[in-house]
Amino acid sequence: MTRPSLPCLAAALLFASPALARQTQGTPTAATPPKAAKPAEGWRLQKALALPEWLTVSGTQRSRFEVLDGQFRSAANFDGSDHLFALRTTLRADVKLERFLATAELMDSRQYEADRGSALDTTTVNAAEMVQAFVGWETKGPWTEGDKASVILGRHTMDLGNRRLVARNDFRNTTNTFDGANFLWEDASKNSLRAFFTLPVRRLPGDFDSLLDNDVELDDSDTHVQFWGLYGTLAELVPGVQGELYWLHLKEQDTAGLATANRALTTTGARLLKKPAKSQFDFELESAFQFGESRTSTTSNTDLDHLAFFHHAEAGYTFDAGWKPRLALQFDYASGDSSNSDGENNRFDTLYGARRWEFGPTGILGALARANLVSPGWRVTVVPKEGVDFMFAHRLAYLASATDAYTPGGVRDATGNSGDEIGQLVEARVRWTLIPGNLALDFGVAHLFAGEFLDNAPNASGNGDTNYAYVQTLLTF
Repeated sequence: MTRPSLPCLAAALLFASPALARQTQGTPTAATPPKAAKPAEGWRLQKALALPEWLTVSGTQRSRFEVLDGQFRSAANFDGSDHLFALRTTLRADVKLERFLATAELMDSRQYEADRGSALDTTTVNAAEMVQAFVGWETKGPWTEGDKASVILGRHTMDLGNRRLVARNDFRNTTNTFDGANFLWEDASKNSLRAFFTLPVRRLPGDFDSLLDNDVELDDSDTHVQFWGLYGTLAELVPGVQGELYWLHLKEQDTAGLATANRALTTTGARLLKKPAKSQFDFELESAFQFGESRTSTTSNTDLDHLAFFHHAEAGYTFDAGWKPRLALQFDYASGDSSNSDGENNRFDTLYGARRWEFGPTGILGALARANLVSPGWRVTVVPKEGVDFMFAHRLAYLASATDAYTPGGVRDATGNSGDEIGQLVEARVRWTLIPGNLALDFGVAHLFAGEFLDNAPNASGNGDTNYAYVQTLLTF
């Protein structure tokens, strides 16, 4: 492994977007239907326009500059270094009339400064797109005293559990969206059940030249790609511990105009959570098992039996001290494909999940992913004062299967002779609320120490360690 050294990093300060709290605004985990975020402080467009109570209008504007040196991706068309200026602007309107509700949300995700050697795809660019457009109905006490239920129909975003399998993306410049129906029930004790049937939305355009030019093309969904499931939550499985069970199914079918990996995957799992509290230990355990059929890529025509799994374990402690320090130990295991000739695909598929809060910044970095990965790590967070927090994290990373791919970099040694050590990722981040409720600053650096695998694999980039930095601002109005 390369000897650790201080990263050489450069960044530029911008004016506009992410806040100290996650701004997902997806379908909520409680039974209330989706609503626009309403921070307690700050200037709001809603008040400035003196809009009626049944209509809420809100928005955000985020700007982020990213720089990377020492590209770890294998493709020959990537430069050894990269930089990108990513902009994301949202404008949202919510209507609430007694039991009827409706939401429309426009998201404009663009980039500047990228070139033909950049790591650019639809996770960065999706210009002028309606990411939510739905109507719904909510009611209180449909079956028992104190319970409530809601159903929405149309395009919407969605968060499930801790967002490892289904998420409205936050750090990423674009987000997952779904067309379909979403039902949510919750009782007075906060036990809940969600049921949904959707068609995942495909972000368009997808070709590199169009993304480079920020071309506008309406996204679409296809009946040949379906995603449905159930997600149940017990708020007090035992005192102080929340329990969750889920069953998710993704069904794809190749057509002449739609290339897919022909996935027919059932993912079932469970999660236990004890939330952090001062002077207390906390923990989170999650396991998911995945079975069905899939192909190794969208270009393959060979259907394989799919059998994969994922485990996450975390234990933390929050100290009774002035800066509210919390120390957490983490471990993640996502299976990899054990053989390319056994008729099986064993690589875990994270479906529509997010990863930034566990595996470092995504954007033009995204060095770790929930596939073919064994990763222990630790993380410490402190809050020096109100509106400021600091985080430092360190993760070791290995391939679960040395013969399978390191998916974020597209690097593979089918012989397994390059070993399984991806490397080590260290990260530091500072978030600072400059104007409460309106303007927040987020700055972070990361360094990937290349391990034996990234140094020796046949199609490795040969660039050694990777340095990365970003600075971003979030304006909320």
